[in-house]
Amino acid sequence: MEQEASKKQFILHCGIEVVEEEGGYYTRVEIAPEHLNPYGIVHGGLMYTMADTATGLTAGKYIDVPVTLDSDFHFLSNVSSGVLTAKAEIIKGGKHVMWLRVRVVADDKLVLAEGTFTYYSGKKKE
Repeated sequence: MEQEASKKQFILHCGIEVVEEEGGYYTRVEIAPEHLNPYGIVHGGLMYTMADTATGLTAGKYIDVPVTLDSDFHFLSNVSSGVLTAKAEIIKGGKHVMWLRVRVVADDKLVLAEGTFTYYSGKKKE
């Protein structure tokens, strides 16, 4: 699901790279000074955006125009440098609703945040 640049301006503004893999997507960011909050650690909004993007695009492979119905997101740790990835996995998919799990990890080892997202679509992808 390659989107035109005009449809993903916020993702580009955040410096988030979207990577497609079999069955879904993951997002990736190399931490830069603009990703840090006033305390010098990664801003929670960046992690949430990475998670929402990875789960939403993954849901979009199976249902048309997925809209976030609900999310439950937990911040567990933080860092000030390195590479973050957010990988989505499908928990369950129906005709109109999908449930996905996501983890945001630093440097492929430290779990920074995790959560679940629920998406709705009026029609199943053909």
